Amino acid sequence: MQTLLIHTFTRHEVEKLDFQRFDALFSHWPQLWARELRPKLDSLVLLVDGYNDHPDEVYLIPEVRAFFRALHQRWPWWCYFLNLESQSLQMTYLCLIDSVQSIKRDGSPSCAATFDPSEIADILMADLGRMNWLWEHAGLPESENDCRSDQILNAFNGGASHG
Repeated sequence: MQTLLIHTFTRHEVEKLDFQRFDALFSHWPQLWARELRPKLDSLVLLVDGYNDHPDEVYLIPEVRAFFRALHQRWPWWCYFLNLESQSLQMTYLCLIDSVQSIKRDGSPSCAATFDPSEIADILMADLGRMNWLWEHAGLPESENDCRSDQILNAFNGGASHG
């Protein structure tokens, strides 16, 4: 059974671009030995707290977007570590692109994100290369790498839903 690690950024951390707590917990992950690196695959969920009353989706809030853009520059290992089932991966990547918009139908509690697929593809291609490096370092099977790469790309195929 896989262990999920949920890391919640506070509104204060987001607004101050404060990465101290995150760095202390996760900055060393890409340098782990293979046996320590393997269980970290697909294990991290990133959340943001303090914007529950904000009218926009979290990936559209300027402060959150700036925060995740800065985090991605500091720690671009998301494709390996972020959990695919939690929508954490989609939320974080949507913060990185300029073309993202949110569409909500009247009366529906959920919305959909629309974006230019080429914009996100450029970022993902670089990050999948980083994931491949970690994958090789961890000694994981190439066939599983291909499967995860497909899952990541499919998470953004035709837009992402957000509930």
